[in-house]
Amino acid sequence: MNINALFARAAPACLHAFVLFSAVIPAALLMLVLPAAPAAAQAIGYAPRTVIIGNDMGGDVGARANKIAAMRAQGRRVAIVGTACYSSCTMYLGMAGTCISRKTQFGFHKPSFYGADLSPAKFEYWSQIIAQHYPAALQEWYLRAGRYSTNLIRISGAELIRLGVSECDTPSQNAQAATH
Repeated sequence: MNINALFARAAPACLHAFVLFSAVIPAALLMLVLPAAPAAAQAIGYAPRTVIIGNDMGGDVGARANKIAAMRAQGRRVAIVGTACYSSCTMYLGMAGTCISRKTQFGFHKPSFYGADLSPAKFEYWSQIIAQHYPAALQEWYLRAGRYSTNLIRISGAELIRLGVSECDTPSQNAQAATH
């Protein structure tokens, strides 16, 4: 048998072993590394299912409500640790297990359609959607006063903590986690 014929017979077996080896070894290595990821998240004070919110300027209320519903269904929690959480970002405050930094500024204003006034019925509807995503004390304030403001009303994280929102563990964790 010549060398070319021998190579032609051996090549498929070698290729199969190479493909198997290149798939199995990385998977085995990944299994060694992945269990450490939850431990690393817990080591800095956040559960592995915690979403870190850095600076979030808000956005569409309906889209945010849907995102929050999906996060709740997945058992996710939120840590708001950036310098700003405005508009629809504030809706995270009503999620179970949410914690905040006392240094974060939270901004509230009336619901609108990209700055344009809503009809009275839509104004009431979206005000209620927003308020449903707040803890009780904040919900009462928003429905009484916050939802009527054209300008951004800023409330510090420290004030919200006084109203009963949970504070994230430590300032050093807050600084490490500001990513979203």
